[in-house]
Amino acid sequence: MAILTICNHKGGTGKTTSSVHLAAAFGLMGHRVLVLDLDPQGFLTRTIGLDEPPREASSLALIHPEGDLRQTEAVRLPHFDVLGASMQMTREQRRLTRPTDVFWLRETLLQGHDYDLILIDTAAAVSVFTMNALVASDAVVIPVTPEYQPVVGAEQTWQTAGLVRSKWNPGLQAPRFLLTQVDGRLSRHTRYADYMRERYEQHVLETPIRTSSSLAAASRDGKTVFDARYMSRGALDYAHAAEEVATVFFPELARPAPVNGAPWQEEDGVPTPEAASPAPSASPAPSAGGAPEPAPAPSAPASAGPTPAAPSEAPEPTASAATPAWRSPAASEPLGAPSEPEPPTARAVFHHAPVPGHTPAPPPDVMAEARRTAEEAGEHARESLRQLGASGDGGAPSGPKVRRFRF
Repeated sequence: MAILTICNHKGGTGKTTSSVHLAAAFGLMGHRVLVLDLDPQGFLTRTIGLDEPPREASSLALIHPEGDLRQTEAVRLPHFDVLGASMQMTREQRRLTRPTDVFWLRETLLQGHDYDLILIDTAAAVSVFTMNALVASDAVVIPVTPEYQPVVGAEQTWQTAGLVRSKWNPGLQAPRFLLTQVDGRLSRHTRYADYMRERYEQHVLETPIRTSSSLAAASRDGKTVFDARYMSRGALDYAHAAEEVATVFFPELARPAPVNGAPWQEEDGVPTPEAASPAPSASPAPSAGGAPEPAPAPSAPASAGPTPAAPSEAPEPTASAATPAWRSPAASEPLGAPSEPEPPTARAVFHHAPVPGHTPAPPPDVMAEARRTAEEAGEHARESLRQLGASGDGGAPSGPKVRRFRF
């Protein structure tokens, strides 16, 4: 059971966007994910296009002495389930004032559930709901935009997480900062990012979330960026961030779950995906003496003509009917998509995505064509200037003086 909280006491740092897309990335890895919206304003619920749920079908139902996650009906989405926020949370917040009220969510989740990961989105405030999330969590991710106010809010959230760890939840791991909305063209973003890495070192995730219009467009449509533009900058960044979060906090979630009905086997009581069995070899098995025995030739009917000669090369092995061709070790092409188009899977997102910040160089023929185009443009410009300078009496250009450019 893994419980992850996305928290920052400063608003506008990408908490809701990070919650939705990290949950979608883990869902694409094949894990069962539940998202809890503990923000009384319900921004996550609205972002994914859901209406306000009733109290008994909202995240508020879990912060109750009789709360039971298995009895609470969540909304099913393509990649994860959601328990939205109810507007009654604001009124309920005034009632939850006792010191023990910060333990209700943890007690409810300890009763059991059917999810691999529970991801909690919190409000930009130190409220009883935020404290419930921190007390119940195993790990905390703090999204922070490399600006002054978000950095201050992130450091305050770091201190709050340390207080919760020392007082109520000793199992809470040290938080990790996730740099969001990073614009490499702004020098102040570089300065604050360097400050965070120098001060908090390994507690800052290596993967930054860069500015991306695809994230904003996906939020307007109530979708995730993996549904709209799964190879865009935002999708790649959140895919790598999810993989890093799993590696740091939850190693059992770092390996994608089997997809497309892959078989399973048990290893030490833990289900793991079964490796595809290799195709049968075309070469004959060796005999007891060490020399390979030739395979017996099939007997031809008496009425048939002369037996045809054996082919010079053995036929290439084919994948079995139970194993798709794109999973077969004998396939000539590397691991890729099946012949028919399918939705993007975690295998395609995580193992075929370029590393953020490292743009591959264009092919040499593209660079040569670009140089030829630039040389042709420069020659055309020089010819135009020569013709313009030759106009008029005595070779002097008429009209204002023309500034000559050297290409």
